[in-house]
Amino acid sequence: MSRPTTVSSQEDWSTTASTYSSNVGRTSALSAARLLELVHNTSPISSTSKVLDNGAGTGAVTFALASQFPSAHILATDISASMLENISAANLPNVTTKVLDARSLSQGLQPGTFTHAFNTFVLQTIINPSSAIREMHTVLAPTGIIGIALWAQRNGPFEIWERACQTLDPSYTLPSPFDDPHAWRTCEELERALKDAGFTDIKTEEVTMPFPFEGAAEFTDFWFGARNPGPERCMSNWNGDRDKIKTVVEHVCKEAFADGREIYTSAVLGLGRKEGGGKTSCDP
Repeated sequence: MSRPTTVSSQEDWSTTASTYSSNVGRTSALSAARLLELVHNTSPISSTSKVLDNGAGTGAVTFALASQFPSAHILATDISASMLENISAANLPNVTTKVLDARSLSQGLQPGTFTHAFNTFVLQTIINPSSAIREMHTVLAPTGIIGIALWAQRNGPFEIWERACQTLDPSYTLPSPFDDPHAWRTCEELERALKDAGFTDIKTEEVTMPFPFEGAAEFTDFWFGARNPGPERCMSNWNGDRDKIKTVVEHVCKEAFADGREIYTSAVLGLGRKEGGGKTSCDP
């Protein structure tokens, strides 16, 4: 089967905005909490900090930042205004929002502005992710800290889809769920990208998180109904019967993943400093 070549757009992410927090957002919030801990332990976030959440989506990192550091100044940006509506609706006193492409921050922000910059689960959804890291380097102040999260190799929802498809067609091959089939998914790849952008004092680690659902039926509704670009790309690669594969997906989730309660995914977390020195590390 041929791989889809579509690239997720601003419209694609706007379409999935209404359901993102209730499914993917639950898992990304867990990794966001760990990433915030790593960054804060390296360079504490305080009342004088100016923090950028680049590609904020529906606000997993922004809400965690606002809760833990209510006196910090936080800017949440995203290419999709619909995604940012969830953040704006919260009326957080220390948070502002701005529609910006992650790859062109300097067109709307002043260089050298932020003490901390985060980007979680965005780089794999765009073409030329290196440009986004370079832009974050540009808008960070000297000694500023970058925090990045990527989906790693293990991804429970895509494992369920692949197993279901191979039940009906053993020759089925799962396509990359990302715009770029060579998207970074390891500590080493993220370290290299941060180093190439000019960051030092680089640290990375891989974490595993639950991706829980109330049951197989809820997972099936998410996969087929959330309009998330990743699942949509995989489903466009399936040429078989739509109703039949939907039934098999629910069955696989129920029998092999404890009715949706034992779905796990992994993430690569990384941080770096705009100026400074030090060795890189990749903790499994």
